Amino acid sequence: MSLFQGSINKFIELVKNDNKKIICYGVGKMLDNFIYKSSLLESIECLIDSDINKIGKKIKILDKEFCINDINILENYDSKNFLILITSGYYNEIIEKIYKSFSDKSFIVAVYPIINITYDNSEEFFKNRVLDECINEYRSLLKINGLDFIEIEKKIDEKSKYIIGDSDYRPLVIPRIMIMPTTKCNFTCIGCSSLLPLFDNPQDVDINQIIKDFDIFFSAIDECIRITIGGEPFLYKDLDKILEYLISQDKVLGILMITNSTIVPKNNVIELLKYNKIYIEISDYGHLEKMSKLVSLFEKENIKFEVLTQQYWTDMGNTQKRNRSLEELRFSYLNCEQSRLIKGFHDGYFYTCARSARLKSLGIYDAKEDSFKFSDYSVSEIRKKIQEMYYEKDIAISCDYCDLGTLPNKIIDAGIQKKENMKKSEYTIVKRSEYEKLKINSKLKE
Repeated sequence: MSLFQGSINKFIELVKNDNKKIICYGVGKMLDNFIYKSSLLESIECLIDSDINKIGKKIKILDKEFCINDINILENYDSKNFLILITSGYYNEIIEKIYKSFSDKSFIVAVYPIINITYDNSEEFFKNRVLDECINEYRSLLKINGLDFIEIEKKIDEKSKYIIGDSDYRPLVIPRIMIMPTTKCNFTCIGCSSLLPLFDNPQDVDINQIIKDFDIFFSAIDECIRITIGGEPFLYKDLDKILEYLISQDKVLGILMITNSTIVPKNNVIELLKYNKIYIEISDYGHLEKMSKLVSLFEKENIKFEVLTQQYWTDMGNTQKRNRSLEELRFSYLNCEQSRLIKGFHDGYFYTCARSARLKSLGIYDAKEDSFKFSDYSVSEIRKKIQEMYYEKDIAISCDYCDLGTLPNKIIDAGIQKKENMKKSEYTIVKRSEYEKLKINSKLKE
């Protein structure tokens, strides 16, 4: 057995050039991600999993059906013609199991979590971590705005060409940043990614500082596909001023706000939420009465939103230092969604991720390697530092205080309160069109 060394692109080349077939070990989300990124569904011959509850069952991936097998099926395959791809966070245990059971076979084994964060050159790094993420964000905006498939693909092609640039100039386009105007929240969620329950004296960032930071940021970049307003945004007293600024800013294409569904915004904010740039995600944590009022209000005012139900979070763990090696920190950073999408600024500083900013605000670490202060640099220097953070940075010290990028992940229920101070309903909201589908499916089963 030998471990494959290289990127996902090199793995795809190996499969296609040598006409290899793939045996996938692991049938969870990572398998779906691999198929989406590689388009190698037709090359997959067999699926294996260690979960006895899955073995023997059939699953359908797009239009291809597979039966899930146990590891012993490897006896039937010639290692000259087949590659093993591990699509599981438990890859170390799986590698050891394959080595012990099939040491006599010379399988090439690739690990999807590793080949997915391995880059052969700076252009591949740019494509995977900037271009692809920008296009994903842009596609999401176009779908929200109701464009049809042909229109979306045309605009995607135009946007891709713009982001790539030419030999003389590549514009600095950012997929997404998060701003964090407040540490206030009316919830005390277990596993809060923003660490808000840890703030004994939560504070708002002064609106003048936020606008100043925006001015600097937008003077240094060419475009930001989407901005997320983090925390519980409807608790920030000057939210209307932030929205007014962003709505008028041509360099930002979309504004995403996430709310816990229990705060009804002020009338002046409601008027601004009607603008085409803005989209609201309402987290359903089971507080049906309050959420129903917010949903009803948004429907009445024609505000674009969706309700996120049955949510789960990846547990980021506590804020204690893990003492990870540089190799472990690099893996955690490159494997973490926040390192690509949740960079942003807070109170005059630009950070590699939202957790980094919160950790510094709590005095847990100094964040010197993971942030820079706007006022210490010229606009051209800030542009270069932002570009380096997106196009070159491959490690962060904040990952030593977080488990989000480590594998295997620990999954927890979303929105569970440390202090249950609200009545939680056992029911949830189902969109009427989805409810009709559920009724039809229920009748078909009878």
